[in-house]
Amino acid sequence: MAFKSPVYNIICVPIEKIEANSYNPNTVAPPEFKLLYDSIKEDGYTMPIVCYYDKGQDKYIIVDGFHRYRIMLEYPDIYEREGGKLPVSVIDKLLDIIGPEEVIVLI
Repeated sequence: MAFKSPVYNIICVPIEKIEANSYNPNTVAPPEFKLLYDSIKEDGYTMPIVCYYDKGQDKYIIVDGFHRYRIMLEYPDIYEREGGKLPVSVIDKLLDIIGPEEVIVLI
């Protein structure tokens, strides 16, 4: 079977099954976070959250898109409109064979 990029397999995942990673160094100032909210409110989610899937925990671990994830957690209107689900692109790698430092390189 030929390689297929994860972006061609976007899935709809309940936010309760998505977790932030423990190594995200990014922060967003409040004005920029509000701009992200305004953009998602106006246009919807235009980019998926990129995750690894942890089969043992049945959770999706965020690699990219933490702030888009936060928007849904912090704004009930977005949560309700989206039905509590986010678009997710899953990177197909086993979590037990890679460490956080390798994930950071991928970002």
